[in-house]
Amino acid sequence: MTSQAYHEALISAAKTMVRVQNPRSLLKMIARFIVQQVGLTHASIVIHEAKRNRYIFVDSKGSERIPTKLIRLDRNNPLIEWFLEKDPKGKGKKSFLLYSELLKWVNANHTNGRYKEDQKAHLVELKNIMATLKSSLCVPGFYKGELLGVLILGEKIDHESFTPDEISFFQALANDASIALKAANLRENLLQQNLELELKQKELKEKLHEIELMRTREQATYHQIVLSLAREVYAKDPYTSGHLAHVEKLGIMTAQEMSYDLKDERKRNTLTAALHLHDVGKIGIPDAILKKKGPLTDEEWKVMRQHPIRGAKILEPLTEFRDVGKIVLHHHENYDGTGYPYGLKGEDIPLESRIISVVDAFHAIVSTRCYREGRPVEVAFSELEKGAGTQFDADVVHAFIRAYQKAEGKQSAGKRSIERIA
Repeated sequence: MTSQAYHEALISAAKTMVRVQNPRSLLKMIARFIVQQVGLTHASIVIHEAKRNRYIFVDSKGSERIPTKLIRLDRNNPLIEWFLEKDPKGKGKKSFLLYSELLKWVNANHTNGRYKEDQKAHLVELKNIMATLKSSLCVPGFYKGELLGVLILGEKIDHESFTPDEISFFQALANDASIALKAANLRENLLQQNLELELKQKELKEKLHEIELMRTREQATYHQIVLSLAREVYAKDPYTSGHLAHVEKLGIMTAQEMSYDLKDERKRNTLTAALHLHDVGKIGIPDAILKKKGPLTDEEWKVMRQHPIRGAKILEPLTEFRDVGKIVLHHHENYDGTGYPYGLKGEDIPLESRIISVVDAFHAIVSTRCYREGRPVEVAFSELEKGAGTQFDADVVHAFIRAYQKAEGKQSAGKRSIERIA
């Protein structure tokens, strides 16, 4: 085979390795591939068996194939040790071993005594092992310095010597196979670990499920408590009850006018809950302040201004109301930063809080209280427009007014239609 032919064969083998998931099947395909493509008396493969720290034959192909089930190579086997030792001529591991070169070393050793006695014995043992295995060439497969296996190759059928191209081909094939083998081993180890973890995960899931059920029950109980507190606020102040229902309706209209995604169930529920519960913190406000007919004193205002913080704290334990609590906390912030409790400014204030601020103020202006008469809608619009950009978000003010006028227009048109029918 030419260099180009070996290159193409290597690409073909690599593609096959990618498709094959079973490592044993992969190695058998490699042994068959080598015998067919190069023409050898046999091609055998040994791999590292990590559990017993030894090397076992997984397959042997060819006319002189080895009985793989009868041979095991321990880690201290001379052939294995040869590849585990560093190459004295370089920094890395030894990349191949030719039987023909090994014979030269042994003969040279017998004639001129170049090696020490232990080295002589080692070379002879190595020669005998390769002869027993009918091997002309051995090529190791490494992955990050770890010897994963060895290609044990017989003679070429044409009795020619192995060329540098062929040896390079076997080296590349062995290294590619080692990478594929390591990947397969990693997958197998992960599967084993997953199997071992299944029972633990099952137990953990059961415990988590039990905890979740407890948490759900606690959340449901607390949710009922919050609703009870809200009803208590409404009972203390009849104005608040009607006020909240109207504010909720106006807030939804305004959000819709601003293209707020009301189709998103979570966002719609958050906005609705915030509109409904924004005054829940008033449960902590004394009746003397909450129902006072005249203006509040500075000290009374300090107490009143605590209700957004108290409302947020009441809602904090409820996971589903976490976003609602943030909206409630900031619904008295002013767009120019002069509001309370933290003086947030502009876009730093949640949009839902800015909507509540506008519709809350509108309803307060037009509603009749125990200490004053409600004012006309036009007056309320004028007050909102005066505060646009300072107390209120101007975009929200304009969206609110448009939404309100559209709603009023539909009601008027409906009344006129009924009159015509009558």
